[in-house]
Amino acid sequence: MSGWSVRQVRNAAVSKPWTKDFRHLQPVPRYWTRRISWDEPNVKVVKPKDRIKYWNIVPGDQVRIRGDVTGKVLEVSMINKLTNRVHLKGSGQGARILNVHYSRCQLFIGNHELPPKGDETQPKSVPVFATRLSTSEPFFQPIGHRYHWDRFAVHTIPPLPAHTKATPRIQIPWPAPPDLPETTPTLYDTPGEAVSEITYKPFTLPADLAKPVPELDAEKPYIQSLFNPQARPYDASAPVETSLTIELTNPHGRAQKQLRWQIHQARKHVLLAQYMQQELADLKGRTRKEARAEAMWKFNNRLVEDQRAERKRRWSNRGQEARLERKKVRKARKLQKQDERLRNLVLEDAPNQVVPPEHPQP
Repeated sequence: MSGWSVRQVRNAAVSKPWTKDFRHLQPVPRYWTRRISWDEPNVKVVKPKDRIKYWNIVPGDQVRIRGDVTGKVLEVSMINKLTNRVHLKGSGQGARILNVHYSRCQLFIGNHELPPKGDETQPKSVPVFATRLSTSEPFFQPIGHRYHWDRFAVHTIPPLPAHTKATPRIQIPWPAPPDLPETTPTLYDTPGEAVSEITYKPFTLPADLAKPVPELDAEKPYIQSLFNPQARPYDASAPVETSLTIELTNPHGRAQKQLRWQIHQARKHVLLAQYMQQELADLKGRTRKEARAEAMWKFNNRLVEDQRAERKRRWSNRGQEARLERKKVRKARKLQKQDERLRNLVLEDAPNQVVPPEHPQP
């Protein structure tokens, strides 16, 4: 699966500059790009092998269109990684947004002063554009949950004097994020002094470890107020122990689920490495390929057994095991009572009752 939906494919243009994944390199079904209704055009998605993996032109950059006679510098508003198209803001009020191919964009580096040429006596400041770009080795940034790399200008137009063999590349900074608008605090906003104020004061432990730990002043009244809140009033503004944050954390939240998933993935990697190391240490006449295949087979069987054990553990934690035991006890008690009723059954004397004669033994 491509990880996309039909609506996402048709609206694949994004205004965010960073790259969080590379799912845009995966193929999408062709019928997703066809016209859904008469008021929507067809979507022209390029082939996966022709798509750009690392985008060096992102929203917020300033570029000019290659071949444009006017040479206007426009700002990138959105990019479409499925079509390799760049959306540019038009200059002037009411100007339409231009949609050009990635290869037609030249990245604007800035205005640089060039030494005078010919009869000129003063240096002249001219706009410089990058005609060829290169990147550093990309790496995943856990803080921002995205991939990061540095971009450099290898060739520029016009050439810069500092662009020599000693400094063959010029680093181009990424566009800065927009500044957050300043807002005036209202009566519903908490002032900064109240946020930074330290209101929690932990109690002091005794110096002698043999002495018992003193109880908090608010702990006992709080516990007593749960049983009889009217007789023992409790101050809700009293500080709470910080250790309760772990106990009160929602186990079904996204962060906790992701943490458990990461721990499970790390355990799987360690378990696979152990099986591989164990089988490759003693080949027993096998080739390394056969030993790795057997280690993978044992690893997959171990995962299946762990899944069964996990399902049984969850089944037991839900109370199903205790429920099954209670059901067995009730069934055995029911059979025992039925047997007792049959054994203690006594028929009353009636005229229509006949005692069968005893048949002689042959």
